[in-house]
Amino acid sequence: MTWRAKGLLVGVTLLLSACGGGLAGTYEDSMGLTQLRFERGGVVVQSSDLAGVERQMRYEMDGDRIRMRHPDVEGATLVLTRVDDKTLSGPMGVTYRRVSE
Repeated sequence: MTWRAKGLLVGVTLLLSACGGGLAGTYEDSMGLTQLRFERGGVVVQSSDLAGVERQMRYEMDGDRIRMRHPDVEGATLVLTRVDDKTLSGPMGVTYRRVSE
């Protein structure tokens, strides 16, 4: 196998792995106060009907850990853990359940 073919194979593998494994759908906390809508391309929209706030952030996954980065505050990151396909766990015992795909 030539170097070019090996490079192409590695590139395709990396591209496919970047496309998979992300989150999709909307998750809501147990009290229905906050929603997290995970979209393709590493975007999550956090919203609260009670506070009338919506904020778009970037997220990245590392295994079952999800790091959501605040767009306006350098270094501010919220870390969630994927418990299963329908449940995310956050700090201080906050749990988010998937409410839609």
